[in-house]
Amino acid sequence: MKNIIKLIGLFVLILSFSCTNEALDVDFQTLNEVEIKQSMDLDIDLAFIEELEVQTFEDHNLRNSQLPDCVTVTVVMQQNFKEITLDFGDGCEVNGKFLAGIMIITFEPDPNANQREITTVFDNFTINQRTINGVKNRLWQASNDNGNPQHTITVDITVNWLTTDYLIHRTGTKVRERVEGEQGIWTTYVFNITGQWTNTFGNGNTYSWEILTPLVKEAICYFFVSGNVEIERPNVSGVLDYGNGECDNLAIFTTSNGEVIEISLD
Repeated sequence: MKNIIKLIGLFVLILSFSCTNEALDVDFQTLNEVEIKQSMDLDIDLAFIEELEVQTFEDHNLRNSQLPDCVTVTVVMQQNFKEITLDFGDGCEVNGKFLAGIMIITFEPDPNANQREITTVFDNFTINQRTINGVKNRLWQASNDNGNPQHTITVDITVNWLTTDYLIHRTGTKVRERVEGEQGIWTTYVFNITGQWTNTFGNGNTYSWEILTPLVKEAICYFFVSGNVEIERPNVSGVLDYGNGECDNLAIFTTSNGEVIEISLD
């Protein structure tokens, strides 16, 4: 392991115009590494939110909801329409994560449908000092070609870091397939995630992400336990490896020129 990304690297980005070209190259590399880490931390948070969405959808009568009392749940039911609003107020801890704001999930409540369209709207929804606004549309299938439940998710959201001036606009599509687990017993669920997306930072830097081998997400682990993602940007490219199945906060980024960087996730 040659480098460990630390957020202190952000301070290196403040340069005077008198810096040499060599110093500028080093600082642009630091910027790339920090932005990749910010994107990865966002991926982990979004996976957590998606699991919360899936739980709410699967248990949409909320009789067995595992949500804590600090979440205000409002359900609006019509003949072909169901809307569930989760209001986390000014702050609510859910499974170890600090959430705030509002998430609105709508779908057709037909229990016999083999597939349904689901929409999630984020209204100043905050997770771990990151505020999310925007929309996620998904197609839920009771059984895909492998015989597994699947969500195909299209996302268009903007994320603001409350503690820094970071901003990410994310667009793209993910497929979330449940490959293990007994229906209704969340702790047994294991998901394979595929897809591609684009992260555009407020400074104009744009990164393209494409999953090469499925990201594996166990419901009992906050982090991805395995899988590979290809990252491309004009000044940096490489492959991100989440490991071989162990639940930890480490990932390895190997650049196109062979540099190996260990990344510690939040």
